[in-house]
Amino acid sequence: MMRPMQMDLQDKQILDFYCEAGVDEVIGDTPVNHFDLPSAPATTPSIQEQKPTPVRTTRPTPSSMRHSPAIPGGELAETAKKIAAGCSSIDELKQALNSFDGFFLKKMATNTVFGEGDPASPILLIDRAPSAEEDRTGLPFAGEGGLLLRKMLAAIDLDVETTYRISALPWRPPGGKTPTKEEQAICLPFLKRHIELANPQVGILFGEAASFLSDQKAGINRLRGKWMDVSCNSKSVRAFPIFHPAFLMEHPASKKTAWQDLLTLKPDLPGIA
Repeated sequence: MMRPMQMDLQDKQILDFYCEAGVDEVIGDTPVNHFDLPSAPATTPSIQEQKPTPVRTTRPTPSSMRHSPAIPGGELAETAKKIAAGCSSIDELKQALNSFDGFFLKKMATNTVFGEGDPASPILLIDRAPSAEEDRTGLPFAGEGGLLLRKMLAAIDLDVETTYRISALPWRPPGGKTPTKEEQAICLPFLKRHIELANPQVGILFGEAASFLSDQKAGINRLRGKWMDVSCNSKSVRAFPIFHPAFLMEHPASKKTAWQDLLTLKPDLPGIA
């Protein structure tokens, strides 16, 4: 315990004592009103301390970020009809699709899914809207679904390499969503012209391609297994709807029904005994 300080100590000794005790501030006997103190002179900051005034910039609006203005769906559908009708060959149609601008689906897709195989084949296979794998490769019936397709056709003595395979839609809807009526109306002229130029004897419609091409609200469960005539401008094609291989992979119980449909299809395929 600290002893009471003796009053006869000298001033210097007292100050030394306080310094050693850690006292570094002296408080007077009367309070100080700091509001009455004279204000400190203003100082000019050094060049290093001076900060430039920030420049306000205007953020671009979504409309200004677009490379090209959006085209109304109705107008774009009419444009699609004119472009498709003006193509006189499959190669011209492919080039037209690659140059087709102003369409939301194309802007969001990775690749245009057009066709694969022999365009002169009498047998045309029409895929449903592209999957993620088909969007990545740019080819219809890609991935595991394509492998199952080969097995299905081989079971009825049909080599997939002797067919021509196309996609119902050239571009994959974002996230694999169902295309809107407006999007279908824009894509349909290209599909019908593709079929018309290929001029097959028989078309096989897989999954949703059946209702899309025939313009029927009925799904594949009601359309499958029965022949139908599909009008494609100047060409009428005899077509057969069937389950999509990807659907069969997700619903194996339907493979029995698909096998019966293949047996129904086989006798009417050109070149198949």
